[in-house]
Amino acid sequence: MTYKEMYDHLAKDLKKVEYRKEYYLPKAIKEFRKARTFPVWKWYEYKVPSTNNKYVIFFWADNPSCIEKPKSDFFLELFFERQRFVVKWGAGGYRHNPNSPMTLIRQIHAYTSHFLHRYNERFLKDNTLSTNDIACHYLSRNDIAMPIEITEDINKNIEEYGEGAKHGFRVQDGLCFTRTGLEGKFHGDEDRDKDRVDAMVIVYTTFMSEYKMTDEQRMAIKREHRKKWTESFNNFMKEAKNGVLTLKLEA
Repeated sequence: MTYKEMYDHLAKDLKKVEYRKEYYLPKAIKEFRKARTFPVWKWYEYKVPSTNNKYVIFFWADNPSCIEKPKSDFFLELFFERQRFVVKWGAGGYRHNPNSPMTLIRQIHAYTSHFLHRYNERFLKDNTLSTNDIACHYLSRNDIAMPIEITEDINKNIEEYGEGAKHGFRVQDGLCFTRTGLEGKFHGDEDRDKDRVDAMVIVYTTFMSEYKMTDEQRMAIKREHRKKWTESFNNFMKEAKNGVLTLKLEA
């Protein structure tokens, strides 16, 4: 199954999962009203009858003021080659190179068990949490992510991991290291302007807390963050019309 086929397969579950999320919401709120410590979260397992895909639907309240309108989201549980992945999927803007227009492509984000273990070990530090609990914490706390280039100033051994490991994400709680794969039609380095990217998979391999990194590494992360933010802002200004960016996902 290609990344595109996997995305389209999962997209068929969306209406059923969203409907189930509305079903569970009053139950979660009822539980949250009893809470005395925060944050508080609640998750429910749901298998889509038509596809047998298994989801975890979760709710999160940072403090008492969030009880009646908690954050809510879901993720797919996927087992592949004896490994368990937490999977999120959606469409996102993408520019293949500086000369190509921005397009909307299918994206699959897969979090490895090792990534979640490291996130707990290096940030949450709570051995009582299950894998689903850890995933709820990560996804609730880090819903905004800035893609950055992983340079040798950030990881001096990055070249050893290949081209697909040279991008990561800076989130509220730290830095995510990833491996990225692209799917589409490619013409090689001599004619990249004609490349067409249909879908992307991002596998989250490990997590680092910036507090545990050196001053030089933190400075390099901030530098790459600023660079990517400026690039994203310029792309938006170039592509947006009347302050609105409209991109269509191709069939």
